Amino acid sequence: MPATQTSSRLVGELVKIFGESSVMSSPSSLEDYRRDMADYEGMPVVVIKPASEAEVVRLVQFATKNRVPIVPRGAGSSLTGAAVLEGAIVLDMRKMSKILKVDLVNWYVQVQPGISLDDLNVELKKKGFFFPPDPASSYICTVGGAIAEGSGGMRCVKYGTMKDWVISVRVVLPNGEVARFGEPLAKNRAGYDLLHLMVGSEGTLGIITEAHLKIIPLPAETIRRLLTTFSEWEAVSNTINDLRTSRIMPNLFEFLDRESIAALNQKLEQNHEEAEATLLLDIEEQLLEKVVAILRSHGAGKITIARDEEEAEKMYQLRAMVYLAVKSLASGVQVEDVAVPLDRLGEYFKLVKSVAAKYGLKIPVNGHAGDGNVHPNILYDRDDPASRTKAMAAYEEICRFAIGVGGSVTGEHGIGIQKMKFLREQLVSHEGKEALRLMKEIKKIFDPEGIMNPGKYVEGA
Repeated sequence: MPATQTSSRLVGELVKIFGESSVMSSPSSLEDYRRDMADYEGMPVVVIKPASEAEVVRLVQFATKNRVPIVPRGAGSSLTGAAVLEGAIVLDMRKMSKILKVDLVNWYVQVQPGISLDDLNVELKKKGFFFPPDPASSYICTVGGAIAEGSGGMRCVKYGTMKDWVISVRVVLPNGEVARFGEPLAKNRAGYDLLHLMVGSEGTLGIITEAHLKIIPLPAETIRRLLTTFSEWEAVSNTINDLRTSRIMPNLFEFLDRESIAALNQKLEQNHEEAEATLLLDIEEQLLEKVVAILRSHGAGKITIARDEEEAEKMYQLRAMVYLAVKSLASGVQVEDVAVPLDRLGEYFKLVKSVAAKYGLKIPVNGHAGDGNVHPNILYDRDDPASRTKAMAAYEEICRFAIGVGGSVTGEHGIGIQKMKFLREQLVSHEGKEALRLMKEIKKIFDPEGIMNPGKYVEGA
C-alpha cells in the first residue's frame, strides 16, 4: 500500500480510538514536531496527545500491532535528535501534567510526566520545598523528558543530575504492560536497579507515565549570587581548582565566554561587559568573603553581587538564555556537552580555542564549569557543505579529546542520533565493549519488536 494510504489508514484508526481532539495529522500541526531544539529533523506521521496512562497503553498496543515506531516527547528541547523520527507516531505527553501528591514527611512529589520543571518548582516553593535539577530549558522542559534524557542543569554541581533525584517511575513498556520501577522510599535495595535503566533511556525502553521525585526544603541559609569577569579562560580553571581544594562547593558555577555575552547583549538588547570569561556563582553568605578573596587572587575583574532576588534572576537568565542567543548567530549550530575531569578543564579550554582557530569557526563556549561539563557551540552555515564539514571535524576532535582524557562524550544531553559513533568509541576505549553488548541485549529484551524510538542511542552505536 502506498505510504499516503497507509498514513491515512493509521490516522483514521487512531481517531476512532482517541477521538479527533487528541489526534494531530495535518501538515501544519505536524510541523511543530518536526524538529528538536538543535534542529534535528524527522516528520512524524501523526501526533497523539494522551490524557491518561490507559490511553498510552492503547497507543503502544496499536503501534506494536501495526509495527509503527513510537517517540515519546515532552517539550522537544532535546539537542541530539532523541525526540524526532521520520514516519513515527509522536506522543506529546504534556496533557498529563498533574501534581498528584506532595509528601512533606517523606519528602517526595508524585507527578505526571508532562509538567514543566519550573511549574513544578513554583508549586513546591509554596510549601517551602524545591526540586534541584534545573536544565537551562527548565521553563519548558518536562519532568518526563528530563528523566528520559537524564538531564543535568546549573545546580547539579552541588545537587547532582536527574538520576540522583528520581526514586520511582511508572512505565508503559513496549509490550503494553505497565510496570513500576523503584519505590518512594529513602532506601530500597530490592532487586536489580531497573529504575536507573529508565533514567537516561531516551525513550528507547518505554514511556514514563508517572514519577516520584525526591524534594528538599528550600535552603535555610542565605544564598548570594555573584557575576564576575576574568581576562583569560585559564583563570577560570585555576579558580575552580582553588575553590575545591578549599572545600568550597558553590550551589551554582557557570561559565560564559566573550562571544556568548556578546550574543546575549545582541539578543536581549542589554549591555553586559564582554570580558574574555564570565562566571556566575551561587555561594552561601557565610562563605562570601572567602570566595571573593579567591576570585581576586586569580585576577577577577568586576565582581557584582546581586542586591535582591530580582537582580539575581536577571543574572540567572543570562545563562538560561545563552543557547537561544548563540543559536541566532548562524543557520547551523552543533551543540557539544562533553564532560572532562576537573583537573583537565584548562586543557579542554585550550583545545576548544585551538580547534576554533584551526577550522576558522566561531565556537562560543558556556556551561557548567563547576563539574567539567562545558558546552562549545560550533556555529556553521547549513547551506555550505564545506562549513558543515569543518563543524563536523571540530566536533569529532572535541569528542575524542574528552575520551582521551578519561571523560565522556555527553554529560547531560545524551546520545540520540548525534553521538552514536562516539558512544561506541568511548565505551570501547574505557573497557566498556562488553557493557555495550549488554546494553544492546537489554534493548532487545525490553523492545523485541523495535518500536520504541528505534535506530538511535545504544541500538545505533
